[in-house]
Amino acid sequence: MKNRLLLTFLLLMPACLAIADEKPAQQTQTAPQTQEVVAVNYEVIQQGTYSGMKESFAGVIKNKKDWQDLWKKHVGLIVPQPPLPEVNFDNEVVAAIFAGEKRTSGYQILPQEIKTEGNDVVLRYRQTEPPANSFTLQVLTQPHLMIKIQKPKNGIVKLLKE
Repeated sequence: MKNRLLLTFLLLMPACLAIADEKPAQQTQTAPQTQEVVAVNYEVIQQGTYSGMKESFAGVIKNKKDWQDLWKKHVGLIVPQPPLPEVNFDNEVVAAIFAGEKRTSGYQILPQEIKTEGNDVVLRYRQTEPPANSFTLQVLTQPHLMIKIQKPKNGIVKLLKE
């Protein structure tokens, strides 16, 4: 029995040494590309669940006339109507997202990330829904989000729903 163990050991030892002596394959690792991070200034103008906008809409408002028209539709049912928030369209734009009219509570639009990608500014957002079989209020809601964003110098503002 001892002889068999010794013989097995002697036969396997060279194979083990050969495996251990092999050089690992060359692995090249590219250096991570560094991208300049540019801070994006923004301000949430309004986020909520009550609006005069009953249809869904996601867009970037770039001028005062379009901003006035959108605001008028948004606050059309509110008495007294709140004043139009100031936006300097020389330096800023408004990202406006409306989910349309919903039949229950529990819906919301949440900004996930606002960052630069190349010359552009990207706003990623998601819309939450009430979980299945949850208790919700039977009420009409109009989830919305409006954010004032610093205008990119040579790019555009993109809205991406996740």
